[in-house]
Amino acid sequence: MFPTLIEIAGYKLPSYPVMMALGYAAALYVIMRLCASSTLKDAHVERWQAWDLFIVMVVSSIIGAKIGHTLFEAPGHLRADGTEIQSLSELLREDPLHWLRLAEGGYVWYGGMIGALSCAVIYFRKRPKLDAWQYSDIFTPAIMVGAVIGRLGCFMAGCCYGEPTEAAWAVNFPTSKSPVHPTQLYDATVAAILFAVLYWKFERRTFIGQNIALLLIGYPILRATTEIFRGDADRGSFGLLSTSQTLSIPLLLIGLWIYYTRQKRGAAGK
Repeated sequence: MFPTLIEIAGYKLPSYPVMMALGYAAALYVIMRLCASSTLKDAHVERWQAWDLFIVMVVSSIIGAKIGHTLFEAPGHLRADGTEIQSLSELLREDPLHWLRLAEGGYVWYGGMIGALSCAVIYFRKRPKLDAWQYSDIFTPAIMVGAVIGRLGCFMAGCCYGEPTEAAWAVNFPTSKSPVHPTQLYDATVAAILFAVLYWKFERRTFIGQNIALLLIGYPILRATTEIFRGDADRGSFGLLSTSQTLSIPLLLIGLWIYYTRQKRGAAGK
């Protein structure tokens, strides 16, 4: 659609990385706003600590998204001679540092989310005095607002599109042979809804850890649903399920476990 935002003296500024940067900036704004919430008055939550964690999660999400692309979207890459790579092992033999080529296109959003959350777990294990659940609840709306802007970046870049359709809102992309579902906008809408719910819910939580549990329950269900309409070859698959649908299953189970255990502790006053 608009893969290049502007072109000056032959230099093209691609839209996707610009939207990624805007997404991270919006996420940081939301985090700083929530850190000032009146419900955190006695929670020992510090803005500088949230900023520190934010930097860790930005770096880990970018690397995680690139690793996800390498793991799940290896087939289709081209060798130096122009022939197509068929598997992950072939890609790593041809280009073992592919997952570190951050300036090149190719990112998987779920890989970024899993990478960031995994690093956050390690981060809090090294800092046991911090209330990991409070910070997790603060970051969840921010993750979703970042996802909204990131998916708009996908739409502008023309990637992650859907199956062919005759729907009135179908869109043509340069790489699609016919009008397709604008699944990027479906995902952006899903993320926007979850952002609104989680942001509103933050000051109305019935137990600490509720927001991160709701994110891990709600997003996998909604994302697995929008995946039904995906049609791009890069999405990857495991049998009948797409890569994202497969990854949604363990995340959903983790979300349910967190909700149950944290609610139980909250009811017990722990």
